[in-house]
Amino acid sequence: MKELKAFLRELEDRSGIEFKIATENGELIYKSDSYRQNTNTTYHSFVLSNNKFVLSINKEFQSCIKLLLYSIENKYNEISLLRYKDIEKLIEGKNSEVKKAKIEMIKKDSVLFLIRLNSNVYDALNVINQMYTSSDIIKMVYKSDIIVLGEFEDVHEHAVSIREAIISNLFCSCIVSFSEISRENFDLESAYKRARECLVLCENFSIKEEVIDYNKLFLEKITYYMNKELKEEILNRVKNKFDELDMEMLNTIDKFVENGLNISNTAKKLYIHRNTLIYRLDKLKKETGFDIKDFKEAAVFFIAFLIWKENK
Repeated sequence: MKELKAFLRELEDRSGIEFKIATENGELIYKSDSYRQNTNTTYHSFVLSNNKFVLSINKEFQSCIKLLLYSIENKYNEISLLRYKDIEKLIEGKNSEVKKAKIEMIKKDSVLFLIRLNSNVYDALNVINQMYTSSDIIKMVYKSDIIVLGEFEDVHEHAVSIREAIISNLFCSCIVSFSEISRENFDLESAYKRARECLVLCENFSIKEEVIDYNKLFLEKITYYMNKELKEEILNRVKNKFDELDMEMLNTIDKFVENGLNISNTAKKLYIHRNTLIYRLDKLKKETGFDIKDFKEAAVFFIAFLIWKENK
């Protein structure tokens, strides 16, 4: 927005036209120093990247409005395109090709959301543009996925909101992963790789969650990069036992792990009595030898379970 404001100042100086631009909610974008609203003021709505703005200008300049808006829209599109190209370069590790001043403008404590859909990518981008109208939040399509980059207070809540908005509007499959970036170590390339790795891990291990925090996939990552021979050794030990587990037990295991080994929360999510869940966990211990109510045994079991799921 700083670049756009600089252009608007230059446009005013060159044209001699005084004007004011604000969002449809009244947030000021630019106002000429000597601009004054009066009975001769006329208002014109226009759209930039799905965001609505209002141009306020004196009626004496009415004949210049179309040219003024054309100039603003062209410059906005040019700035947006260059900004997206800079983001692409940073994601691809080509930091040397981006001016240091440009990096400093976007350098902040941020979150990178990576949104993957089975269809309707550009329609989904429109939904996101309507959710986040601030130019401080970057929304773009990159390699058939959508990237959203910006500062968010409750990251997980925003991820859930993005997914729910897309699904309710487009009725399509949607997965959202995210990775946080610190101002001190502003590395978009690594953040993108982490968010993309989330999607790879989810697909590889048939993870049912559709909002994925990179920091919550520690065991999945350990398992994914584990030595092949060790994986085979573990699989050989558990395969026959795990193959015998029915869908009810598999779902119970997934929910128990998803709820942090908390019996009460898991029972609520499964809509069963607490004692029924304990019975199932005791049954699992008899069938597999693992007591997943115990944290250490649960960690070992879960790695073995992931290896088994990977080879189903």
